[in-house]
Amino acid sequence: MKKIFYFMTTFCVALAFTSCELKDDKEYFDENASQRSSTNIENVEKILKAAPNGWLMEYYGNLGYGGFNVMMKFDGDQVTVASEQIGPSHKAGIGDDGKVVTSTSHFKLEQSMGTILSFDDYNPTFHYFSMPNNPDGIGDTSEGMYGDFEFRVMKCTPDSIVLSGKKHQNRIYMLPIPADKPWENIITEAEETEYFMSSRSYTLEGADRTDTTDIQIENSGRCLIFTYKDSTDLTQTVVAPYIVNKDGFEFYNAVNVNGYELDGLLRGDTDEYFLFKNNPNLQLNTYMPTLAESLITGSWYLRHSSLGDYAQSKWDEMVDVLMVSGKNDTPIKLYYAIFGLYNNKLGFNMISGPDAPYYGMAVSTVSETGDQITIKLLNSQNNRDGRDYYNKYGWKAALEPFVGTKGRTFKLSCDYPRKPKYITLTDLNEPTNIITVWADSYYFMDDNMDYYLDD
Repeated sequence: MKKIFYFMTTFCVALAFTSCELKDDKEYFDENASQRSSTNIENVEKILKAAPNGWLMEYYGNLGYGGFNVMMKFDGDQVTVASEQIGPSHKAGIGDDGKVVTSTSHFKLEQSMGTILSFDDYNPTFHYFSMPNNPDGIGDTSEGMYGDFEFRVMKCTPDSIVLSGKKHQNRIYMLPIPADKPWENIITEAEETEYFMSSRSYTLEGADRTDTTDIQIENSGRCLIFTYKDSTDLTQTVVAPYIVNKDGFEFYNAVNVNGYELDGLLRGDTDEYFLFKNNPNLQLNTYMPTLAESLITGSWYLRHSSLGDYAQSKWDEMVDVLMVSGKNDTPIKLYYAIFGLYNNKLGFNMISGPDAPYYGMAVSTVSETGDQITIKLLNSQNNRDGRDYYNKYGWKAALEPFVGTKGRTFKLSCDYPRKPKYITLTDLNEPTNIITVWADSYYFMDDNMDYYLDD
């Protein structure tokens, strides 16, 4: 019995010592983990603030939109952000003074299964990408552009930082901006490259192209879309999101198109073709559409300031009518006026108050070079809103500069035939009837933004 008592006493004492040791070890490892986390956060913060001219973030939200250049400078607990401008409501881009537009807000670093970089204070430049209801209507109302504002720090050195979006897990690279490089140059270089390399469609060519498969290649936003039929006659679609810099298109990931590994395009010296970074024996050849073709296959936005004297007076009459046509004589605001192909229908469209009027048109090319067209109205193609606006709210008069009574013939000109930013229509019979339409969306009353202030 004594032996049993002695054994139990010895076991309990040993257990007590073991418990103490485990407790001490736990505290030791917890303390080390905490210290490691604190050290890591301090290291990330030090590196973020050490870049004298800040960091260039290659930002991706929904990959279907491609990537965007975002500049950041960290100082104290504040971050100053600039970006390429995505939409008219985005506080970004280059201002009227020629300087980059910036916003400054708070940031923090914290521990949550690793180091988290959080932009926790609203920044109109940066949070534009992650707002649930994007102010320019990009994306859906619940997720917007599917951007993140909290990121896991996957790698952090003075030469590069790799982040992963906490919510959507997109990979984000950050690179230090050279000390002597103005932020304005990053934006203008990207604009110039995108303009130079843009084409409505491309063809895949080169010495290493050995098959005869028809591969259709289009540019949508900042994505190249490859469509072809595989060996089993199934249609395959491969999307290559990219970001633009002075050297070309940098792909988010390499893509495989019918057995060809493709990864990024180099700008080069000619806009007729662009070589792939990983294979100079493959290239994308650009396509040169006629201006008539560009006009009828795209959505073109009207701006009040770009209507000639003849057309502007007609549209002013319609706007005056709309200002007292809402409930209890309240205004119906005209947001967008769109010419060309929209919702897979060729015609005139508007976004006006809660309404979306549509009226069809027919366009015929009257020159071999495709730079002269005749436009006629199709009274048989419209919707209910279209008929109401045409018959009640002055749209008939506003459309007259485009279609006349039996059609109008225009000479077309533009800035860059391969992919125009704008196309100007000059009436061959009415010299004051000159209308410029734009590829980028913008509010119709662009020269009177006070018109929209009470929205």
